[in-house]
Amino acid sequence: MATVLPDSLIEEMEQVQETFGKVTGQAIVLTDQEGNVFTRPVATGTFYEIILTSLQDLDHPFKPTLRRLGSLSHPVILEEWIAGLKYVIIPLFPGYGQTYYLWAGVYMEESTKELIMPVFEAKMKNHPAFAQLKKELLAQPELSLEQIAEVREKIAVLGRILCKLLSGCAATSGVPRIGEMTSRLLTGLEKDYLKVQEVLQQLAASSSAGDLYAFAKENEDGRFQVDYAAGKGAPLLLNAVFQQGDGYLGQAVLGKEPRHWRTTAQDPRSLFFTKCGLPQPEYLSCYPALIYGGRRALLLAVGFSKNEQVQSYDLEEQLVASLVGLSDRGEKLMRREELRKEGTLRLKEAVRQLPQVTTYKELGSVLLDTLMSMPFSPSPVLVFFMNQEDAESTYYSRGWTGAEEQLYVKDLEERYSPQAFLSASIIHEAAGERYLLECPLIAENAFKGILSVGFRQQSKAVEWRAFTECIATLAATAIRLLEKDSRYTKHAGVFLNNLRNLLQDTYPGLHRVSQEASGLAYDFGRYLGMPESDSEQLTRSCLLAPFQLELLDEYDFFTEEILLLKQVDRLSAFYFDIEKPLLSFGAQVLALVLQHTGEQEQGETQVNSREKWLDLSRFKMVCNVQAAINEELQASFQSFMLSRSGEQQQEQAVSPGKLLNSPALKSPKEEWGISPREEEVLELIILGKTNKEIASALFISEHTVKNHLSRIFNKMNVTDRSQIIALIYKRILNSEGLEI
Repeated sequence: MATVLPDSLIEEMEQVQETFGKVTGQAIVLTDQEGNVFTRPVATGTFYEIILTSLQDLDHPFKPTLRRLGSLSHPVILEEWIAGLKYVIIPLFPGYGQTYYLWAGVYMEESTKELIMPVFEAKMKNHPAFAQLKKELLAQPELSLEQIAEVREKIAVLGRILCKLLSGCAATSGVPRIGEMTSRLLTGLEKDYLKVQEVLQQLAASSSAGDLYAFAKENEDGRFQVDYAAGKGAPLLLNAVFQQGDGYLGQAVLGKEPRHWRTTAQDPRSLFFTKCGLPQPEYLSCYPALIYGGRRALLLAVGFSKNEQVQSYDLEEQLVASLVGLSDRGEKLMRREELRKEGTLRLKEAVRQLPQVTTYKELGSVLLDTLMSMPFSPSPVLVFFMNQEDAESTYYSRGWTGAEEQLYVKDLEERYSPQAFLSASIIHEAAGERYLLECPLIAENAFKGILSVGFRQQSKAVEWRAFTECIATLAATAIRLLEKDSRYTKHAGVFLNNLRNLLQDTYPGLHRVSQEASGLAYDFGRYLGMPESDSEQLTRSCLLAPFQLELLDEYDFFTEEILLLKQVDRLSAFYFDIEKPLLSFGAQVLALVLQHTGEQEQGETQVNSREKWLDLSRFKMVCNVQAAINEELQASFQSFMLSRSGEQQQEQAVSPGKLLNSPALKSPKEEWGISPREEEVLELIILGKTNKEIASALFISEHTVKNHLSRIFNKMNVTDRSQIIALIYKRILNSEGLEI
């Protein structure tokens, strides 16, 4: 059935259209989907007036263009009459099966006038007003494509206003003039979407016959729930639920036309209201409406006393019902916009946090926190990393049971691998009516893992796909930075190991002194409560301490450690008559450790004075350190050394460094076949270091440390660390008779 609009609406649309045309200087025509002119055309200027008058003499002048375009879904800029003359078409979809088209133009494209005029003359030379048309066209300004696109945006604004008017006021033939309240709601609709609760409050406060107005919407389970209510007893009706087909309300939602009941007070079907604590109504009107997503809704008008004017308000309530259905969609869209803004804020926070992570474990934790705080409330979430070296950092998850988690991770490993993986996200339907949005993590064209986010509805997964993919992209960037840092750390480790091997081959005593200082620095740092990362930084500074800064500065490694050494070097130029140098806390700790180790191992630190790549001054600053270092820190160091000696074997006469350098072990080490790298691990074992501490000191993974330990155990025919130390002490005791 063709839709007929009230005359008052046509007049209002024409008024809006005319005002818009005068302000913008545009020629505007509104047609239906058959090309019939729907509202009075707006023409500004002689050129447009003549053109529009000429079109009126033609039979359906817009129909051929519409047929050629087919189903137009977005605003477009077209050019078909004369190349270089463009016009704009805006499709309008009011929502009841009808389509309208808003036309605006014509506009002359930049640098095309010389091409347009000959064609125009050939086509229009027989027109009675040709001379005037030519004059007007020559005077018309030329617009760039960007300016024409701006015109399209302006006309689209008018299109949205007209579409709102069309959406709210569609009615069948015979509809009388719209009431005052409906016009007021339409005015509000032009500016923004209406709020359902406010519309109901306006109805309840107007001269309408109803005492109570409510709006019930269909839930996902097919039941209807009252979400909004205003008027007498409104709070009692909120959240009340009814089934389709059950009672007055249940019958009303089964049809598309309004239903009215009078004198319902004695009818048992009105018990829905009494169950809510309300009196039985005298009359009830129900107006079906469609809301966002195609779901059904019902506007209720309830009267608790007899009113002879009930019939005169049926039409206005019916029109308001269609507006309320439209405004419910608007509220959904506004709520979605609020959620998107909230999600954008979380994305901005992730942009700040993710590039700063230093480990895969931290990356997994930050990703979980970011996703779980997103407004779409995902469940469950799993971050899977393709990391074969460390099984503990393979994945991180929330919202999974243990059995489900293991099965899903196994499934991921089967479906994704470094050799075969998808580069685009997919929606994977899992058991339990869950939809898992799986976003591969791709860094430097290589597969690094999966970001999996669960949704309860597939539509939600589609809606939030772009946000989730953004987070996955940020995660891939963080992985790239982690790998870059890992390569940097690896290269730095190789550099340091090469220096250490050179030092060990040339001056093994100095090598052992710096090695022992590194262990002491780590333990003292932890004793003081310093973070583990700062304590590890101290250990590396001790390993670099024997070397000249000129040598270290040639390479872009260990900048923080070198900065500590530079601060320590200030003590070398410090005398009592000069102001104390200001050292950071870490530099003071480092100076104490180096001074103490150098003092204890004086015989081990002798080197050729001609060596330009070594610097022993950092191990020989007794007076300087005692005068410049904070007294409280010196007292803490003394307490630490006392506690350290108490934990070790009583009065150990031979240090671990001397033990390993003992001639009694030279032959056995060759007998065991201990490699230089394994010897470094062996030294740290004797110093009591854990696997993690050994890995940090030698810049290798804990997995590699375990491999070295396994080989050392096999070569020395032992099963644990304590047997290694016992075996070494036994060899020395048997050969030299040392008192341990």
